[in-house]
Amino acid sequence: MFADHPEYQLFPNKRLVRLIIPLIIEQSILITVSLIDAVMLTSVHPDAYSAISLVDMINNLVMQVFMAIGAGGAIVASQFIGKRDRESALETATQTILLTLAVSLSIALMMLMSNRPLLGAIYPQVNTSIMGYSRIYFALSAISYPAYAMYNCGVNMLYAQSNSSSSMKSTFLMYTAKVALNLLFIRVFNLGVWGIGLATILSRLLGAGLVTHLLLNRESLIHYIRPFSIKRLLKLDRRIFKVAGPAATENSLFLFGKLIVGVFVAGFSGTMIAANSAANTISAIASVPASAINLAAITVISQCVGGRLMGEAEYNAKRLLKMVFIAQFTMAFALFLLVEPLVNMLNLSPESSRMAIDILRIYFALTFLFEPTAFGLPNTLRAAGDNKFTMYASILSMVIFRVGSSFLFTKVLGMGIMGVWYGMYLDWIFRSLLFILRFRSGKWKQHSLV
Repeated sequence: MFADHPEYQLFPNKRLVRLIIPLIIEQSILITVSLIDAVMLTSVHPDAYSAISLVDMINNLVMQVFMAIGAGGAIVASQFIGKRDRESALETATQTILLTLAVSLSIALMMLMSNRPLLGAIYPQVNTSIMGYSRIYFALSAISYPAYAMYNCGVNMLYAQSNSSSSMKSTFLMYTAKVALNLLFIRVFNLGVWGIGLATILSRLLGAGLVTHLLLNRESLIHYIRPFSIKRLLKLDRRIFKVAGPAATENSLFLFGKLIVGVFVAGFSGTMIAANSAANTISAIASVPASAINLAAITVISQCVGGRLMGEAEYNAKRLLKMVFIAQFTMAFALFLLVEPLVNMLNLSPESSRMAIDILRIYFALTFLFEPTAFGLPNTLRAAGDNKFTMYASILSMVIFRVGSSFLFTKVLGMGIMGVWYGMYLDWIFRSLLFILRFRSGKWKQHSLV
């Protein structure tokens, strides 16, 4: 179906497969661990499951800042590799890890200091039990931020040099440790939310150590330059911020919009909150192969653009998008058939289970039509350096559709939890339209970073 192009040979099929397969395995590991966590949490207390879901909305928001720095640095480094300027790629990688660590430590400290007032301000309507679990998990999560920041920066640098197999192995070891520690702390020592928080900290420390060790190897195409020097933070390459700034803004505001929607959700009954959490967990399974291909797109397009191979960049963008559509359809079709046993694994109440099944059936019927262009295509634009457009488009769509429509459907029309998901579908459609038009215009080809 996808024969090698006789002219475009930077990423032939064999090299692309070697890049994508480990990423699919890696994404599968992430989702599997998420499901295991969900099963273990619901076995402790339904309120603990709801608390984790609510706190992770905040975690995902604040972590976007240092995650964007890691991804931005990796895109710049990857473009330098495409340009065959390894020395600049190494300098970029070293500056990026130092900046990521400094920012994540600062964010962790702020979150620890504002734990109680922040949770109270964002979720004033949740019951005392959920709030108690939330405060414990939020504090433990914040302690793990620097370790996760180092891990995330490291895997991005491994992606940048097409070394996804090492990233996969590190991720496998980190999340295997997380599952083992969860079983130990929750099932053996009965530590509940404390257990899953401690498991998160220890496993992320392991992941950070593994990828950092790989990137201290001077034989790696991209590696950190030793000794580390704080002076490097004073002469940062502004191109890192050119990518990271819009990416952090886009992702943070996108997740802030989801957080606002989360406030709507927090006002619903415990039955609806549990159904929504279950649907979020299971729906993520459908995107495993597509997410892997989207990650590969950043590496592929960055190196093509860095080498000024714009025709090859466009060819690969279209090739990868076709693969995402096929993968998303295949997964959605299979999961549509398996939705009931998957939901039943989570041991929810009968009412929550029925609600989650209804949400997921609609989700699987629509996801393959719009998610590839809504979330896959913008990766091509970002990898080329066209970050401001993706930022503006994402924020506009989030404000009008994800938040605005959710408010209309839930607060005005009283559609309950289904209204939140309908708002999300409208967001997908509008984002897809904007990104398709931008890609077809060719303007993204004018934004090379190096």
